[in-house]
Amino acid sequence: MASQTEKNTAEEDSDIIEFLNRKLANLTVNSDATEVLGSSDGLPVCEVSTLLPQYSQEILSALHSNNTVLRLAAVVRLRKYLSLQNVDERVDNVLSLNIIPLLIELLENFDDHLLQYETAWIITNIAAGSTQHTEALVAGGVTQHLIKVLTVSNNIEVQTQIIWALGNIAGDGAVFRHIILSAGVLDPLLYILSNYEIYDYMAVRITVWATANMCRGCRCSDPSWSLITPAFPILANMVQLNDAEIISDACWGMSRILNGTHKHREHALVSDNSLCRRLVDLLREDSLTSTVHLPVLRTLVNIASGAEKQTQAVIDAGALTVLTASYLSTKNLTLRRDACLAVSNVAAGTYCQVNAVLNEPNLMESVVALLWDSDVKVVKEACWVLSNSTSLHDSGHINLILQYDILTPLLHHLRNPSTPQEIMNKLIDTLINILSVGDMSSSSPPPPSQNAYADQLAASGLVKALLIAYNHQGLTETIKEKIRSLLERWFYGYLRSNEQGNGDDDGIDIASIEERVGRLRINMEGVDVF
Repeated sequence: MASQTEKNTAEEDSDIIEFLNRKLANLTVNSDATEVLGSSDGLPVCEVSTLLPQYSQEILSALHSNNTVLRLAAVVRLRKYLSLQNVDERVDNVLSLNIIPLLIELLENFDDHLLQYETAWIITNIAAGSTQHTEALVAGGVTQHLIKVLTVSNNIEVQTQIIWALGNIAGDGAVFRHIILSAGVLDPLLYILSNYEIYDYMAVRITVWATANMCRGCRCSDPSWSLITPAFPILANMVQLNDAEIISDACWGMSRILNGTHKHREHALVSDNSLCRRLVDLLREDSLTSTVHLPVLRTLVNIASGAEKQTQAVIDAGALTVLTASYLSTKNLTLRRDACLAVSNVAAGTYCQVNAVLNEPNLMESVVALLWDSDVKVVKEACWVLSNSTSLHDSGHINLILQYDILTPLLHHLRNPSTPQEIMNKLIDTLINILSVGDMSSSSPPPPSQNAYADQLAASGLVKALLIAYNHQGLTETIKEKIRSLLERWFYGYLRSNEQGNGDDDGIDIASIEERVGRLRINMEGVDVF
């Protein structure tokens, strides 16, 4: 029975998606829906909230006017209208004017930076609406014109607002992201981030967020992955800055780029230890909140899922010590689960890397405690730690692990009919790993006449727990076969003695394990295993 060592990257789950800003509307600070517009701009006097559809005709006439002042006034009014709350309904009213071609024309008026800026703001808030609103912009050809102006313009405010609009479009789905990335949007974004000293804070902040949005949902195996990988070292530089929002978005971007690399370990994006040291320092920083710690930890998880060199960088940075001290026992469920996943990824590494996990003070005690966690996902990750830690079939590793009380929670989960099958499967894999080492330690050919681990496990009540587990309703055939093989290979004598002790020795061939397990299920009340 071959064991499997597996590393996994962490993905954005529904329980944290609310913390992730897929889209950001540029809303006016202290906006007032009752603000009165007009009297001096040549347009009717009205409250901003009533602009559309009541004054649609007047706005259209002004937008098409040759009077530049009147045209700008109409654009400003639309921007203020879209900068109020309840964006979706207002976007519907604006799009009903059929002005997307006109917005493109105004956007490309390089003689009037204010007009460009206000127009880009309108597009930003349209893209902050629903997917249908974004589709209307993309179908109207807005994206390529946004990128064109971004590349040509030398006005920072205009560039920032365009990047904001592109970030909103990218946040609406993989199709839109691919369109934008294929059009070459990343180059101007990375130029800004590479030269962040000459840009103002808002430009850098929005550019990091938009770049991270470009990286959403793109796995290593996707065609777009090669388009976003140049962002990784630039985002790594951004986490060196002392700004929580920039650090958070930069880490989300890096974690997304690393997503799926555990299956393609030839892609080693982390070239030195400096990034991991910075990430671990950030995890130590108590002044930061979980909105920063989560993407930082998620990035470390995905780095540890990669090639041996990357995993070692995580260890060398002191991650195991910090995870043990502050995260494996945290009350924050997502952080607790990700911390356990990080340990699991390290435990899937080399002999020395498994040693680092098993010899880190208090780490394994914390992992064993997580086997009792109230959250199934946390328990699953703790089971992966056990399975990965035993997968090299090293007796030294097994002996270290058995010093901890792993058997009590293991037996509990085997007996519990509500235990998820993935957890059941990993626990049985762990048992197989342990018992296989007992075979290798024996001088007898398999099946061994003596297996010290089999004796120890049987004495704990494992045989009866396995028989109970085997009879759980809905158990997959794959897990049943593992249990049958495990019982037949290592617990032949215990099964025979149980039958004899219950007067059930009817001469059935011991190889017929499935029938034997079925018979013992009927007599479960009379089974007395050690």
